[in-house]
Amino acid sequence: MLRAVCPADMAVIAELRADKALQHLLMASPEASGPASDPEAEAAAWVRRREDAGWFRVIAEAAGAIAGFVQIADIHRRSRYGWLGICLRQAARGAGLGRAALAGAEAAARDDLALHKLLLQVRADNAPALGLYARAGWRRIGTLSAQYDDGTTRHDAILFEKLLEGANLP
Repeated sequence: MLRAVCPADMAVIAELRADKALQHLLMASPEASGPASDPEAEAAAWVRRREDAGWFRVIAEAAGAIAGFVQIADIHRRSRYGWLGICLRQAARGAGLGRAALAGAEAAARDDLALHKLLLQVRADNAPALGLYARAGWRRIGTLSAQYDDGTTRHDAILFEKLLEGANLP
């Protein structure tokens, strides 16, 4: 389900990064418009930056097709927390892949990265994501008003946290 990235994944990752509506839903900053000289090379460089600064895995469907990715970024090693992000292709949503990826990322954060807490932000109008995190036991800790500007609208973001059960706490 979650696995390390391989070169064959770059076409799908480049596609996800080029989807401006999806990037805005994720509260990311899409690249400026215009064709990339080599979208797959740019995607590979982007993934390397994420791997160097945190943890990054692709979400693979049972048949092996890439459904999206999950990452833990801005890891604070001393306080042992990081920021989670999940991105799924439109066609992969609603099939339980987000729930499975979330559980896998939580386990990796706890067992492999020795984190005791994950945090995340979700755009307030992203009802499917809000439901996913609530059902998975994430605690809503606040609202960040007008947190994200998509170029036409400012969106509130909901802030969540989850303490990782079984984490080796000092």
